Amino acid sequence: MNKAFNEINRYKELLDLEKAEKRSCIHSFHRYFGKLIPAIPAFAIKNFTEKGDWVCDPFAGSGTTLVEAKLNGRNALGFEINPFSCSISNVKTTAIDTLVLESLNELLLRDIQADNEPITDEEVPFCINRDHWFKDFVQVELARINRNINDFFSKHDTSLSGVEQNDVINFYRMVLSSIIRNVSNADIQHVFPGYSKRLRRLDAEGKREIKVFNSFRNALNKKTKGLKEYEGLGKTEVVIENKDSRFIKPGDYPEAALIVTNPPYISSIRYIETVKLELYWMEFIFSGDDYKALEKRMIGNDRLQRFDYIEPEITPYENINRIVDEVYALDAKSGNVVGRYFNEMTDIIQNMNGLLKTGGHVVMKISDSKVKKIKIETGLFLTEIAEMYGFKLVDCFIDKIGNRSLLTARNTYSDIITHDYIAIWQKEEDVGGV
Repeated sequence: MNKAFNEINRYKELLDLEKAEKRSCIHSFHRYFGKLIPAIPAFAIKNFTEKGDWVCDPFAGSGTTLVEAKLNGRNALGFEINPFSCSISNVKTTAIDTLVLESLNELLLRDIQADNEPITDEEVPFCINRDHWFKDFVQVELARINRNINDFFSKHDTSLSGVEQNDVINFYRMVLSSIIRNVSNADIQHVFPGYSKRLRRLDAEGKREIKVFNSFRNALNKKTKGLKEYEGLGKTEVVIENKDSRFIKPGDYPEAALIVTNPPYISSIRYIETVKLELYWMEFIFSGDDYKALEKRMIGNDRLQRFDYIEPEITPYENINRIVDEVYALDAKSGNVVGRYFNEMTDIIQNMNGLLKTGGHVVMKISDSKVKKIKIETGLFLTEIAEMYGFKLVDCFIDKIGNRSLLTARNTYSDIITHDYIAIWQKEEDVGGV
């Protein structure tokens, strides 16, 4: 990163102050790797928007930016390719009357405990190597909880409760999803699912006790209490679209005052793999082919076929092409992963211009990468692209990585990465979307 890019530091102190603030427990609703720390959107929202403005995240993930927008009285717009992530975001940003919800929770828990009907094979979702990942009794108990969630409103008349049935069902489904990793054979200490030696030893010694119903009940109570943080807040809008930000039409959406986002890294983390058990169990995917198709849609993925890298990927940028050629000479596939990443991000940056009002800001967490030991100055290159699409650089500063487990995962693919950059751009002119 050149000096002009990484030593402006106008806003770093304000972000550091925001990091000291207590954060909403809503953010911890569901385990999710690679998410923004809430302080980043909170800092950006407080400094670059006013109440009633729209805040957008084109890589919404599990909804950190959207939650902070709602908590701070702003409207929120998010785009996300992964339907599972969209569901987490929807639940985390949907206010439900907690007094009513607590009453419904009691009914649901009673239903589950009273249910003695056998579980059929059709009620246990498909999952590759399912018996490896879940003990037989865990499969049965998860399926029993899921059955009672799906049947809940056919058993109980809640027409006078004032809550939306879909909101409640979605909430219950994501509570169930949040315990799947904990009750599986996948070690929660690992980023990617794996039946570790540690868990195998505990199982062999009879020292691991899995209580599916208790885990669900505890999660249900905790996450219901978390929704109380929305009580008393003014009404805001939240729009979450299960779409690829490359292919949206910006004119179809409200003009945003701020975009806060954390784009994917270059071939650094297979995000889908971190939630594959939840994807299968909650039936967002139904086969190995579904899994591969979803992963291939992710920006920065490395699932290229041989015909994808017969020749170097060409971008509109000389500086980037030089890096692509350098990596390509060492490994053709890796070279084109880099080139394709910047071509995909070009489309997204152009659409970000279309989504943002003139004078609005983009606050982006960016990480450099190493591919085949060649440093890729991602922040510098993305800023150069942004400047071609109507943005100017306002600030950039280093932000140290605090999530060590995520850092470990990133190192697996992209060598040692010890810090990210926070880049702040401002829209100077309208160039429209793709």
